[in-house]
Amino acid sequence: MRARLRIHRPSFGAALAEGLVVIFISSMFLSVLPGFYLTYVKVWQREAAELGVVHSADFALRRMHDDVRNARNALLSSDGTTLTLTLPKKVYDSEFGRPINAVDAAGSLIDGDTVQYYFLQDPDGKGSAGGSLYRRVIHSDGTQEAPHLIAERLYPNLNPQDTGATDSVPLFAADSTLRTVTVVVTAAEPKPSSGTFAAPHQDPKCRRCHGDLIRVPTSDSLEGVIQCSQCDGDAESTAEIVTYRTQLLLRNQ
Repeated sequence: MRARLRIHRPSFGAALAEGLVVIFISSMFLSVLPGFYLTYVKVWQREAAELGVVHSADFALRRMHDDVRNARNALLSSDGTTLTLTLPKKVYDSEFGRPINAVDAAGSLIDGDTVQYYFLQDPDGKGSAGGSLYRRVIHSDGTQEAPHLIAERLYPNLNPQDTGATDSVPLFAADSTLRTVTVVVTAAEPKPSSGTFAAPHQDPKCRRCHGDLIRVPTSDSLEGVIQCSQCDGDAESTAEIVTYRTQLLLRNQ
């Protein structure tokens, strides 16, 4: 009897066990990866919100710093939302190669341009409790420059409270004796909403009940802490909120 030669040919494809292993690993990977991704997106959005609110408040104070220090006098509106500064007149000095303060025959400074910083609540007409800060220059000849946006999402109603008072301190305050201007800026930047890519809340609200935020004085903080008007307790805000307070001195007379 002749023996038949059999040729071994490798089989192609995957066994059932191998297929089940691949399906299991793939399902685990696809279920875990989106969770990590969305978590890091939320962290990044919150860090961006915190950086944005700090930048907004800090830039507003830095922009006013030079104007207030160089002003001869400062006038405030009755509600403390408008600051009007009178700057010395400038003339170009060829010897120094730059503008310098002009003086009269008696050596006194001469009034020049007027700079206004004013707060405008709800400039977009969307019913917001916050607003924006603008800067406008009025030249000595009466011509005006177009207003420039300095900072937005400002909430003077969330400013700290004066000791013994029930209202928040105004955006601007002045002391004519000490020749100082006090500026208090409370800015808010929305955090990401419950849906990661959902539109943020327009105004800072309580994340639990969406109630309005208010300043309430406590035994630990006479200036008040931010609480929810409905929850009657510490609020978990839908926005990053920072408050900067600075006092600037008028140098010129």
